[in-house]
Amino acid sequence: MIFDEQTAVLGIETSGKIASCAIMRGETLLAENTFLTKLTHSQVILPTLKRTLEDSGLSLSDIDLFAVSAGPGSYTGLRIGIAAIKGICALGKPCVGVSTLEALAYGCASARGTIIPALSARQGVVYFGGYLSDGRELKEALDDRVAGEDELKDFIESAPGDIILTGDCAERLKTELFADSERVRLAPPNQRLQSAAGVCLAAISHIDEAGSAAKLSARYLQNTMAEKLKDREKANETKKA
Repeated sequence: MIFDEQTAVLGIETSGKIASCAIMRGETLLAENTFLTKLTHSQVILPTLKRTLEDSGLSLSDIDLFAVSAGPGSYTGLRIGIAAIKGICALGKPCVGVSTLEALAYGCASARGTIIPALSARQGVVYFGGYLSDGRELKEALDDRVAGEDELKDFIESAPGDIILTGDCAERLKTELFADSERVRLAPPNQRLQSAAGVCLAAISHIDEAGSAAKLSARYLQNTMAEKLKDREKANETKKA
């Protein structure tokens, strides 16, 4: 698939507490609706998509590429977003799943330096990645992973130049680990949470990976609850044996 200034991209973000839908034509943001919701994403994402289409003046048939945040993030949220895109693209429209962390990094890609998107996983553990930014485009410096905060700290201390922290635990990490470091700074508050505009930008950079809805899958980076229960049952059976 070839991207040009007329390519229309629709992105959905449901990996966390944010519900977001955006539409871009070329590199122009036509419409975006983003909000923090206490409702389940299954209740809000389709009405949000409908409103965003109305705001943009486009219809589903006008969209050339559909994109969704594929993880890491909330198991339930990711499944809902991916299911929505699979349903829309069931008749053959191309789609692509993008890294939640890369989409976050694109939200503050105008900053030059190493952008570190970080999301809470569990106590002492975070999802994070590293992206070099020239002020416009991103280049992966560290692949997405789930790891302890010590590993994140080691990577940041070894990375050159300015460091920009973004994501839902960025402020805490800055306060607890880098309070005295001038080169480690926070992204602006409005750029620290997921957005569908970031999903669209990440999708544009991965447009050559677009394919059928059947190829979409979540990137959890850690075992799902069902897998954890199976592992626990196997461990218990081993102990009994």
